[in-house]
Amino acid sequence: MSDNSKHIQDWQDKVKHTFDDDSNLLNYLIHTLDNFIYRYLETSESKNLKSQGIDEKTYGAVSYESNMVEVLKNSSPLIKQQLIHFAKSVPKSMGPKVQYSLSIKLTNLKTSNGEIQIISKISWDFPEFNKDEKSFIKTVPFKYSDLSQFRKELALKLEEACEIFL
Repeated sequence: MSDNSKHIQDWQDKVKHTFDDDSNLLNYLIHTLDNFIYRYLETSESKNLKSQGIDEKTYGAVSYESNMVEVLKNSSPLIKQQLIHFAKSVPKSMGPKVQYSLSIKLTNLKTSNGEIQIISKISWDFPEFNKDEKSFIKTVPFKYSDLSQFRKELALKLEEACEIFL
């Protein structure tokens, strides 16, 4: 075995040892999710967001934006059209807001293999925010077969889910 191969093997062993316990894997997932929440969900009125347990198998955060100039910066033609209609139809005196959310649903989170779903959502169903027809939801499934794949692809999958916020 060459020195380079041994160095790579030692590094892979160290990474696996770091995540020997599935709770360490969950901590890594939450820390990574928090970075994306900070980057994509923080708004002029929702600051210092951190992921929270939504239920036993789901972690995420929700934010709100009432500044329609910021809301209309969304570059997706499909979403932007709906947001323009929303901004025109709700009087400013009512204090309209748009809700953003990002969450991860754990189907199976193990160091050996697993499956999660990353869900991003923009809702203009003011003030209830519960009708899917007034929301844009993107679900990104992520199955991984080993720890190195999980570590390599988690941020990429989160980035894919967060494209709706751009």
